[in-house]
Amino acid sequence: MNKDELVKLEIIGQAQKLFQQYGLKKTTMDEIATACGKAKSTLYHYFNSKEEVFDSVIEMELTKLRRMVKEQVEEQKTIQEKLKTYMIEFQKGTLSMLNVYRIVAHVNYDKKCQRERFARMMEFEKNYVLRIIQDAYDSGEFRSVAQEDLPLMAELLLAGFYGSLKYLIDRDDDYDQEKLERLADIFTSKLFN
Repeated sequence: MNKDELVKLEIIGQAQKLFQQYGLKKTTMDEIATACGKAKSTLYHYFNSKEEVFDSVIEMELTKLRRMVKEQVEEQKTIQEKLKTYMIEFQKGTLSMLNVYRIVAHVNYDKKCQRERFARMMEFEKNYVLRIIQDAYDSGEFRSVAQEDLPLMAELLLAGFYGSLKYLIDRDDDYDQEKLERLADIFTSKLFN
């Protein structure tokens, strides 16, 4: 890793802590520069704006979350087990990563930037879920819908899952692992049984 990449990672790491503590709106480039021990001009050498820093933080967190989820999903054998694991692990990870949580929980549809962040995240997740479903279709495990409808199945799964996730976040309930597992089991068994 070269010097520029190391500096950029340091900025992202320090910014991540500030965004977790204060959120995007209340964190400033001055605070990020101070936390890094760098001049503000150094930050602007690597990033055009605070939003660009935030996007890099979100991308880093999502990459980590996706890696954790993928490891758990790949240990499963059936489509139902894979999708149930996906739902459970993604929610647990989302709740533990405050910046990703904010994107999922507080999508403000009046703000174009937040909509775009959420849309990019959802497109990636849709493609991942579609690969799981497509693999099950190709192996003959899941054939109850036509192949051309598999993208719709992925969207249906995500709409139900993210709707449930947002509902649980909005209710501000304490995290209930057993409840989430039951919900994921019911949901996946109805779609893929």
